[in-house]
Amino acid sequence: MKTLTKTKATASQALPADYGALCRDVWLPRPIRDKLEYQNALAAIEPLWGHEKTMNRDQADWFALVADLVAQYEDSKAKPAPALPLARRLAGLLEAHSMAAADLARLLGLYASMGSKIINGTRQLTAAHVRALSEHFGLSADYFLAD
Repeated sequence: MKTLTKTKATASQALPADYGALCRDVWLPRPIRDKLEYQNALAAIEPLWGHEKTMNRDQADWFALVADLVAQYEDSKAKPAPALPLARRLAGLLEAHSMAAADLARLLGLYASMGSKIINGTRQLTAAHVRALSEHFGLSADYFLAD
């Protein structure tokens, strides 16, 4: 791998000007499968961040491809955030729509006190409730099923 200059102002000028030379001399774009390949790809593009406007088309294309490969690897290694409990998701939806527990109960055709029980998690949603919530809020039924 070619060593790039540390001066950020001339980072793109230190790169080969054509795509083939970039692949041969700096880093050959390919799927990133392990941490070492990731570190090599990152090292190849890190000095160039913020200098895309000074790159020619071949340099910009190479840079974008390597950056995409780095992002794909990072995404594949990212741990998904745990889903919020259904009660918290419902409470957030109600707040976002200026609704109270009693409004939830009316929406579901229940007694007013049942809305609080659903939000607190002491009363489960039925299939009909999930369908009504999905239609009302424009969300997938899965949103109301997964906990």
